[in-house]
Amino acid sequence: MKKLMIMSLMVLTLNCQAQFIEKAAPTDVELKINNAKSAPELLKISAVAFKESDFKNQVKALEKLSKIKPNVPFFQYKLAQAYSLANNKSAAFNALVALQKQGLYYDVANNKNFDNIKSFPVFKYIKENLEANNTHFGEGLEVFKIDKSFSGLLFETLVVDSKNNRFLMGSLRDGRVIKVENNGDISNLIEPTQGGLSGPWSVIDLEVDTKNNVLWVASAAISQYTKLSKESAGLAGIFKYNLTTGELIKSFLLPEKSKPYLLATIHLAKNGKLYVLESIRNSILELNQKTGEFLLVLKAQGFEGLRKMTSDDTGRFLYVTDEEKGILVIDLPKEKTYLIENTPALLLAGISEIIYDDNGLIIIQAGNKPERVMRLQLNKTKLVVSNVFPIESAHPKFNNPSSGTVFDGGIFYIANSQLAKTNKYGGLLRGQRWDDVYVISSAKHYNEQETLDYQKQVDKYRK
Repeated sequence: MKKLMIMSLMVLTLNCQAQFIEKAAPTDVELKINNAKSAPELLKISAVAFKESDFKNQVKALEKLSKIKPNVPFFQYKLAQAYSLANNKSAAFNALVALQKQGLYYDVANNKNFDNIKSFPVFKYIKENLEANNTHFGEGLEVFKIDKSFSGLLFETLVVDSKNNRFLMGSLRDGRVIKVENNGDISNLIEPTQGGLSGPWSVIDLEVDTKNNVLWVASAAISQYTKLSKESAGLAGIFKYNLTTGELIKSFLLPEKSKPYLLATIHLAKNGKLYVLESIRNSILELNQKTGEFLLVLKAQGFEGLRKMTSDDTGRFLYVTDEEKGILVIDLPKEKTYLIENTPALLLAGISEIIYDDNGLIIIQAGNKPERVMRLQLNKTKLVVSNVFPIESAHPKFNNPSSGTVFDGGIFYIANSQLAKTNKYGGLLRGQRWDDVYVISSAKHYNEQETLDYQKQVDKYRK
């Protein structure tokens, strides 16, 4: 019996050794994938693997990349292609269906990387649904346009001056603020700026306070500014103007010793508080309008792409968009933060504008197709999205829609920002050209009842 037990242990040991020996050591590529920690590293490994038709390792690299950056649709789409090339049909279909459910569009029919799966009926179904996502929805109308001979000044901000019945737009290139009258006439409210150490410089954002007849301008000395100097680079501040005349009332400069700064946006809450989003430090500041001090509200740990900001009708909640993670919600009195996250049915990446309105958040999304304007209806807590209503999607004029404002039952917004066509100095990239810049108006509650009826019908069929 003892001999039999010893023999059994010997056999078990040999089997374990054999299994250990049979397992191949990781290849150089697998080691590179395992050690890679950033998106650029993994994209480079993926590109090399694709070039060498090493689709197995391309999949591994892109799977890891998709875990690091789960809310970047482009990476998910590349992974779907890699699955197809590796002949992993089920995984390819699942990846494409996930993109389709988020309302996205990709031209899969003309992509040769999907040749392995194009003959299957499910591919046709996915293709048709992706194309349906890219069908124009909405009734957005052109309000006015900035001629292409003028659009190179990069007017990237838009507000309504309801007191004087006109639109205002600010230039990144020379710091001017233009006024667009009802008859379409365009003139300067604020002349091109001189820069220097006291500013103002590029117009980053605008806020209108009609009650006090004030125009707030967030300005920074960035590379696109034509009068940038070595001494002024990285400076920033908030400038207070007379809304009617454009006369400078007061300047509030961020401390020069702590530069560089990169202002992303400003927001004037209903309670009169003025908030500033500074991107380099991922910090939200409040301007004390009496002392001129900038007070720290929040340093957002774990966020790298904070971009736009709004607040509810009481001034209690701040909503701050992140390029990938969703919408950060700050309960100011309680000093607590929450996150409205991406879901399989709702992608919150690429938000270029956010506006609180009627207990909801109107967002503009650019960069992914279809570009769109949507209302995220909130529940009573103002922390949870209870419903999603499309307002405008795949409009023919859309090409990086950006800044917008709500006024008189509609949302008015820039349909085709020119910034994406430029280099870091504001000049055109090779092969690009200036276009007329269109401002579009869409009904802010467009077809909501029809959407609710459709959702009820879908729920009925599911039951």
